[in-house]
Amino acid sequence: MSKSKKNIQVQLESEKINGDVYDVLKVGNESIGKIREIENNKYEVTSSNDDVFRVKNADEGIEVLLSEYHLHKN
Repeated sequence: MSKSKKNIQVQLESEKINGDVYDVLKVGNESIGKIREIENNKYEVTSSNDDVFRVKNADEGIEVLLSEYHLHKN
């Protein structure tokens, strides 16, 4: 028997943290990580586990955060 699909609300909100502007990715009310542009076409992604990744664009950063979230969920 297959599991029923659940709709999950994902939001990307801009927040100022320690003087830097971050895009914070949230699943429901839980923050799963943040993304900030460090140079032109270079982004730093920090997961909720404080793992840091470097990516080429914000979309790639969102994919990394969602992958990490599903990997470490439960």
